[in-house]
Amino acid sequence: MTKLVAALDPHFDKYRANPVSISKEQADRAREKEEKKFQKQVDDAVKRELKDYTPKNEKELVQLLRRTPREVLSVKQRNLISGAMSFDKRKAILITMPKDDITFLKDTDFLGPLNLDKLYKTGDTVFPVLNKNKRVCGLIRTDKLDLLHIEKNQPVIKIMEHNVAFAREDYTLEQLLAAFLRARTDYMLIINADEQLVGYAELNTLISVLFNREIKDDFESDDSSLLVSRRDLV
Repeated sequence: MTKLVAALDPHFDKYRANPVSISKEQADRAREKEEKKFQKQVDDAVKRELKDYTPKNEKELVQLLRRTPREVLSVKQRNLISGAMSFDKRKAILITMPKDDITFLKDTDFLGPLNLDKLYKTGDTVFPVLNKNKRVCGLIRTDKLDLLHIEKNQPVIKIMEHNVAFAREDYTLEQLLAAFLRARTDYMLIINADEQLVGYAELNTLISVLFNREIKDDFESDDSSLLVSRRDLV
């Protein structure tokens, strides 16, 4: 009878049908062994499926990355892959700060105490300078000013930087990065196709988008070869 039931029912518990001479403990061990064997077969099948699986599009690739264990792919690595995948598709306007957020100076202005106080209160460190035609002709960087050598009657045009760089709002982020590298700057004025000023972008923001996270490092002695050589990187 036992053999007949087992033959008709593929899910029949063969240990329940065994003679009473097998103890419950033996049956439990045998069942546990069978369960482990079955689980191993499932795990092996999943591994084979993932090993042979080839994503057919970007969406499937993202899903595969999400399924990858964190022991294999860390959060930082996931962010880096995600940021890099979309880097050449996103536009410069994505990281552009609007024109209304810019504090302009005139090339005839003087950097007296009142003007400097006004600039420092903005929280910015870079300020575009306008000429008489209201076009940007230079930059003032308050974090690089040598205040001890600035004369009271010295106009902004005498102390400003002249290396102004422009990029278009419809540049991809990859094109924008190339523009930053060409101009060797960390500050870019963003314009539209009609040459109208739209806003500005900064290199540190662009790098954060590339890595899909904020890049932080509290080390501030890069100008000292001694401190750099002795720096603990752990």
